[in-house]
This record gives sequence, C-alpha cells and structure tokens, in this order.
Amino acid sequence: MRVNGSTQHQDALLQQAILQTLVYADLFDYPLTPNEVIRYLGVSAEAATILEQLDQSAASGILVRYNGYVALPGRDGLFAVRARREQAAASQWPAARRYVHWLALIPFVRMVAVTGALAVNNVEADDDIDLFIVTQPGRVWLCRALVILLVRLAALAGDEVCPNYFLSEQRLVFDDRTLFAAREVTQMVPLYGPDIYWRIRQLNGWVDDLLPQADAPPQPDYHRGAHGEAWIEPGRLERAIKRTAEALLGGALGARLDHWEMQRKVRKFTAIAQRRGGSVVFTADICKGHFNRHDQRILREFEAELAHHGLRET
Repeated sequence: MRVNGSTQHQDALLQQAILQTLVYADLFDYPLTPNEVIRYLGVSAEAATILEQLDQSAASGILVRYNGYVALPGRDGLFAVRARREQAAASQWPAARRYVHWLALIPFVRMVAVTGALAVNNVEADDDIDLFIVTQPGRVWLCRALVILLVRLAALAGDEVCPNYFLSEQRLVFDDRTLFAAREVTQMVPLYGPDIYWRIRQLNGWVDDLLPQADAPPQPDYHRGAHGEAWIEPGRLERAIKRTAEALLGGALGARLDHWEMQRKVRKFTAIAQRRGGSVVFTADICKGHFNRHDQRILREFEAELAHHGLRET
C-alpha cells in the first residue's frame, strides 16, 4: 500500500506503519536500523520521507534512537542486546557459508538460503543455523536424507544446522500468506541458486503486497564470503561430480529411494505432528517441519501488542 492523501493523513499513516514495524521487531528483541525500518515497512513511501518521520517521532518520544538503531519507548536495553547478538552472528556466518557450500554439492539441491535468527544477525552464541532448501522435483526426500548426513557431521564439529523446510522446484508458491511468512521470505539470505530465489519472489507477489519495499535479498556485508562474494558457486570439478551423481540417481533408482524415504519419514513426522501440532506439511514436494507453533505464537503476540499500543494491522 502506498501512503497518500493529505499531508496530515500521510504522516499519521506513516507513523502507524513505522510503529507496527517496530512492534513486530520488538517481539524478537530486535531494534532496527533506519534502513531496516524502510525495508520492512508495510507501506510504500520515499526513504527521505520515512527518515524525516523517524526524526519527528524520536523528537516527540514516540520511539527511541541510539547509535544508529530505532526501538519502541522503554526498550533501550535492546540496543546492547543487538550489539551482542551481531557479534555472535559474525562468528557463525563463516560456518554457515561453509555448510551451504557443501549442501550445494548434494545431488538435486537447487537453492539454499539461511533463514531464522541468523538471517537477520539476531542470534545468541549457541543458536542453530536454520536453512531453507529447494530441490529438483521428485527428489525432496532423497535430498533431505543426504542433507541430514551433513547435519550429523556438522554436529560432530559442534555446529547445529537445522534444515527445516524443503520444497521442490514445482511447488514454489507458498500457501501461508501471513506477515510472518512474508517476513521469512524477505529476511532469508539466499546463498546458492539465484535463479530459484528470483522465481520464488516472482511467484509470490503477495509478499510484495505485504512488504512492498523488501523486493530484493538483504544486502548487508555480514553474509559475504572472504572475497566479498554474496553467492556461492561450486567449482567446475564439483559441478561435474554433482552432475554424475544426479545421472546415477536421476532414474528409477532415485525415484524408488525418494518414495521409500518419504513413506518412512512421513509416518514418523505425522505422528509427531499429531502430538505437538505446528505448521507442518509433508508431501512429495514439501517437507515443512515447524513443530513448535512459533509462527502462530508470534502472530498472536503481534496482534496483542498492536492492540496494546493502540494500533491496528494495515
């Protein structure tokens, strides 16, 4: 939505949108930079106009600013929390890139993105590395089995890698169209498979409706490689080995293995979901194992906090 109408009306709508953005971030104990406010705002507005509104709101005490960050009143303590968590994230990103590079070598993996707290540099030292993985159609469950082998190797090295969402290339349109889902899409840091990432963004235009100013991947430097590269590209020999493995597993053998693994795991995961609930989907094209109801809890808390601040969701 674009802010329009009289100047007074525009200011009121923009101020409300800014506060909504800060309320959502506050649920994660996460003060924002002005650029992040601009990026995750629920309305379209010029950057200069948003920055001016931030200055006015800070001067009137509607929000607080310190050392390049913005937060709700009374939440000044979060500035130190963010600084500490950014340091923790800086130490995790090299490992995250290393594991994504290895994942990119696994047969039928087409895209890997870092999601969750690490994607926004908001981690504690012992947090895990959440990953979103896209695979070739018909190989979601075989891919997952191979990825879990890498997860276990990472655990031996003291790193907790959590690939909790797998999709096939033919199932890139998301059914969950909440603000939580939109934030996850726009916050994810894709490291491998740029073509697939842009297909996801193109096929899910509803994300741009909710967050119209977050139409590209995050651009901070913290996730870049040693030479400043954003994307991971396996070498020629690595690509050749991957193609060979895909040729061996691309026919009936791979299909049987994928089907067997799917049946085995769906039975297990369905039983867990019946006990614990959560946002879970298990099909031939999707393995989404969010058992902890995190998204549902955040959306409930967001609605309650908006009401507490006298705001309504746009």
